[in-house]
Amino acid sequence: MVRLSLRPSKKSVDGADGAPAGSIPYGFVLTAAWAWRLIAIGIVALAALSLFATLSTILMPMIIALIIAAPLEHLVTRMEKHHIPRGAGAAIVILTLVVLVLGLLVAAGGTIAAGFEDLRVQAVEGFNTFLDWLVKGPFHVDPTQITEWQQKAQDFLTKNWLGVANGALSVTGTIGAVFAGAVIALLSLFFFLKDGRLMWLWGVKHTTGDNADRVDNAGTAAWGTLGRYARTSAFVAMIDAVGIGIGAWILGLPLVIPIAILVFLFSFVPMFGAAISGAIAVLIALVDGDWVKALIMLGIVILVQQLEGSILYPLMFGKAASLHPMVILLSVSAGTLLAGFIGAVIAVPFISFITTFITKLRDPDAPAPGEEEEDGESLAIAPA
Repeated sequence: MVRLSLRPSKKSVDGADGAPAGSIPYGFVLTAAWAWRLIAIGIVALAALSLFATLSTILMPMIIALIIAAPLEHLVTRMEKHHIPRGAGAAIVILTLVVLVLGLLVAAGGTIAAGFEDLRVQAVEGFNTFLDWLVKGPFHVDPTQITEWQQKAQDFLTKNWLGVANGALSVTGTIGAVFAGAVIALLSLFFFLKDGRLMWLWGVKHTTGDNADRVDNAGTAAWGTLGRYARTSAFVAMIDAVGIGIGAWILGLPLVIPIAILVFLFSFVPMFGAAISGAIAVLIALVDGDWVKALIMLGIVILVQQLEGSILYPLMFGKAASLHPMVILLSVSAGTLLAGFIGAVIAVPFISFITTFITKLRDPDAPAPGEEEEDGESLAIAPA
């Protein structure tokens, strides 16, 4: 059997008698050998990214559905043990999820409708106070200059009303795309919960041949890691939302439920999400009250995030993800650049899944992150 080596042999560079050929340095040959392979890998990666971008409206909802299915599939499995068919169990889980989400949206919409007008009035008053401070404060800005700035802003909006209208049409189109993506995600979620195991085995047996058992074992471990990560993320996000939401309620801030929902959603973005949602809560406290209320809200946000970062995150995420903070930082940054907020949310679980899959594929006996915590329940996509 002929074995190919990435490192060129000295014989190919030197003469037959071992003397240097003199024309091509060995380091140059080695660099060229690596270069063309890296170019080939880059071309394949670029083609894959281009294909993903073309099919993103279909693939992104399916990926989201897969991540949601990971922590929910054990509910369907438990219902199956109580003689409830997987199809009916999947429908019950999805219906419960939809009712919960719609209930939160209705509650948030009612809160926004009740408190947004008062918040808008207070924001206008705060802005006018800021303008007075610019005039009477240490900067002594000329009132005429402020009036000119306001006039320029109004003229800009008047001249670019067509762009504003196009933006409204773009928002309408985005809403339609979100609705279509939600339908794809719900349908995918149903089939992942109901027939995930069958789809996984079909794909493994038709693509891996004699290595089906090894790939199946790696997929089982990776699926378990994804489920643990999703459950841990949801728990930590709920702690953040409840803590900051209670703090906002105690301070008497408007939009408490929207603040809590926003904190919950942004908490799924590691490292950055909690800071962004906390800043929004502090800004609402500043608009609604004064600097004292904003500082108190800032203290509450810092306290909750310290609880998460110092206790919950190392205790739970270290076992669920088992990724270095630098890997998480790069993953979130790359996901944000490629797919915005959704990309930031799915980047870390995707990397965790791939890492565990490759680890178990190379060494089936290697422990997966948090694997010892599993209770042995069967998985919808992993082997029963």
